[in-house]
Amino acid sequence: MEMMTNRYEVIFDPKQDTALIRITDGKFINFIYQYKDVSVDDLDENDELKLKFSYELQAAPESYTYENEDVDKKEFEHVLGNILYDIIVNSDKVKEASGINNTK
Repeated sequence: MEMMTNRYEVIFDPKQDTALIRITDGKFINFIYQYKDVSVDDLDENDELKLKFSYELQAAPESYTYENEDVDKKEFEHVLGNILYDIIVNSDKVKEASGINNTK
């Protein structure tokens, strides 16, 4: 699992049911999205938990171009999975859009 802390920020909007996430580093910098349905499957045969989620892309830089749409989508979703894992595991260190560390 790739460390994602400090590579995204959480944007809280009182008009939204769930927070927006802005990627702040890497290939998908300045992509903004929100998670929709998030669930955890039961342990698999390797005693690993699987995160399942859906998401809605809110914004992407106009300058972004992809080489292979299917490959980039898979890579993007992998990044989103790593961010979701990081949010769950490190919820006390999630950076809010204001730049204040969430210590709740």
